[in-house]
Amino acid sequence: MNNMRNTQDLISAAVPLYVGYGITPFPKEDGERLVREFGPEVGRQLELKVKQVLGELDQLKPDWSAHTLVSASRWAGTELSDRHPELDAKAVAALEWIFSWWWK
Repeated sequence: MNNMRNTQDLISAAVPLYVGYGITPFPKEDGERLVREFGPEVGRQLELKVKQVLGELDQLKPDWSAHTLVSASRWAGTELSDRHPELDAKAVAALEWIFSWWWK
């Protein structure tokens, strides 16, 4: 993870891979997928970063009087995207997916 652009790309790739977005029928966090894809050293570093982002996601509390599950998931994705502009659209979609699963 030498330069900033590379790191941003890797984090964006790691989020959906870690949660299983597009891989599993429901979110299933798996650090071994990151190790297989990026190698042990980088995979473990990315796992820590992804867990940090997921921890922030878990702390978000939507106003359920103003949101449905779908709108709350989009709101959460926007919140994380604002905090982490390095995340691409697929990573944000993966975060929305896992957020909706947590709250369903």
